[in-house]
Amino acid sequence: MENTALRNVEKLALKKQKVFDQSIIKYLLRAMLASAFIGFGVIVAFKTGNLFYAEHSPVAYPIAALTFGIAIVLIAYAGGDLFTGNTFYFTYTVLRGNMSWKRVIQMWISSYSGNIIGAFFFAGLISLTVYSLHMK
Repeated sequence: MENTALRNVEKLALKKQKVFDQSIIKYLLRAMLASAFIGFGVIVAFKTGNLFYAEHSPVAYPIAALTFGIAIVLIAYAGGDLFTGNTFYFTYTVLRGNMSWKRVIQMWISSYSGNIIGAFFFAGLISLTVYSLHMK
């Protein structure tokens, strides 16, 4: 049973490598998108959890966790690339002999860079939004 899941992990890693080989820019954009979704998920989780926390509800933390899960689902459906997931996918695929360490390191650097750029871009958008709201 786990062999099927591990084969799917390997297929996903090779699919990501194909995207990387076709266009590094596209790969970076997918990584940027993923970190923006995580930022969005964190904001929604904190805001939702805070509503319940302010009322001293025991479901504050489970609700926050549930709403954060939406960000993970968005990443999966949108095809985003988070560095954390890629560490598992690529390492497993290298150990199976279907990718090289050199390519994996290039993809890790690109994924991590895209995640950082996306996080800063998303933080900038949120900062501008908050700033514009306070200016009114």
